[in-house]
Amino acid sequence: MTTAVVDGFLRSGKGKGAARRTRQKALVPGTVYSKATGAVSIAIEPKSLSKALLGARRRNQLIELKLKDENGADKGSRFVLTKEVQIDPVRRHALHVDFHQVDPAQPIHMKVPLDTIGKSKAIVAGARLQIVLRTLNVTVKPGEVPERIVFDTTNSEIGVVRAKSIVMPAGCTLLDDPELPVLSLRMPRGEKDAVAATPAAGAAPAAAAAAPAAAAAAAPAKKK
Repeated sequence: MTTAVVDGFLRSGKGKGAARRTRQKALVPGTVYSKATGAVSIAIEPKSLSKALLGARRRNQLIELKLKDENGADKGSRFVLTKEVQIDPVRRHALHVDFHQVDPAQPIHMKVPLDTIGKSKAIVAGARLQIVLRTLNVTVKPGEVPERIVFDTTNSEIGVVRAKSIVMPAGCTLLDDPELPVLSLRMPRGEKDAVAATPAAGAAPAAAAAAPAAAAAAAPAKKK
């Protein structure tokens, strides 16, 4: 299980005024949402938050949120995933962050980015790769969420690649319809029309040879 650690504090007060006071202390206001305990207001140490969110998994990163009360007493840890981050449009630092609490032992529903690698024979022949889906829905334990799902197109033929053809990373189970189109390899329309219009090998010489015979047969017989 890969976990990032973020330090924070339980905070009293809600609303814009309380959030502003938290920022004045050089902390990031936030909220942890849990079915068991409801919404809990927190203040987060910004450096540890930035480090967690700049990793490879980013929003899919499992975070161990280590909390203290306002007097510095240890209040235990909560495992969370990032739900939403509000970013200052000018200074580009976090203004507020929402987390949802998870159980590391229980699979959850996640969206994971889909990437492609490789160069298939179809692409070499001129086909174009069109990505239909950019993410796949999977169930996976919070600490096993992959950075991305990778599909190697090397052996792909002309046509549609469906979700059932994508090999899931360890620990992931596909939630999407297995028949759902994920990507396609198609020849450009102009090239397909050109191929269709090109006569088969030997057809042109045969047609040329047949033309005089057809003309002779059509000509009226001369009177003697």
